[in-house]
Amino acid sequence: MRRLTALVDSCLLPTVRGREGRLPDWILRSLESGSPGAAVAAHGTDEARATAEALKAALPDALTGHAGPPPRGYGDGSAAAAELVAAGANLHLAVRPGPRADDTRVFVTDLQTHGVAAALGPFTAGGSYSLRPFAEGAAAGVRAITAGHAPVPGGRPCPTVFSARAVTGVLRGELGYAGVVLSDTLDAPAIVEGWGVPGAAVLAWIAGVDLVRLGPSSGAGVRDAIHAAAARAVADGDLPQGRLEEAAERVARLRRWASEPRMPAAAPGSNTGPASLPGA
Repeated sequence: MRRLTALVDSCLLPTVRGREGRLPDWILRSLESGSPGAAVAAHGTDEARATAEALKAALPDALTGHAGPPPRGYGDGSAAAAELVAAGANLHLAVRPGPRADDTRVFVTDLQTHGVAAALGPFTAGGSYSLRPFAEGAAAGVRAITAGHAPVPGGRPCPTVFSARAVTGVLRGELGYAGVVLSDTLDAPAIVEGWGVPGAAVLAWIAGVDLVRLGPSSGAGVRDAIHAAAARAVADGDLPQGRLEEAAERVARLRRWASEPRMPAAAPGSNTGPASLPGA
């Protein structure tokens, strides 16, 4: 049971709100048990940085996710990396597919060259045009791809995040992607109303998702319920423990990659270092 508890936490990415550099007790317990880090929901660079520093104090090699700078068209990955590094982040949680051929490859490459892992998404497995940027990302070595909530086109309606056909068949099989598959946040109303967060987490892992992302409304009670749901699913044979072990290993590789020191990008027009990240 202790092994299963650690595996489940290893495959969960909670969200922590900026609170003057303090982490809730349940987040600290999760980190102690095996959680690889957290997403940071904060207003402005200072709050984001203080929260990220508290996270790194608790877990020095933590994954620290952020939604990234506000959209300004499809921009410069190096500039985005500079802004995220200034906020203490090493994981860009909202890299959108580029509208033109090669946009995604260039952005992902520039971002990751400066030590910020890209989570590209949302992936929905629909049509050759929508697959093109994910094929580019996979070829460029994108570290994470986010499985979205939108239904998989064709057949019985099913959110992509629960679809083994989309995640394991198309993303892993057809596109040859070998990195982390991250879920979109599971506290979206449609997901909560249809499956509940604990049930949704289990379905995502069964489908092939590696790292389940919890939104800011999910707290200690949701984490406990996910552990209970996962234990039942493993006992019933619906969720093989080996599936969680495979997922945890992929997440561990991402965490090792994100913790390696790299030269941060300089902000455009600056000779002194990274730019400030506007309010998130």
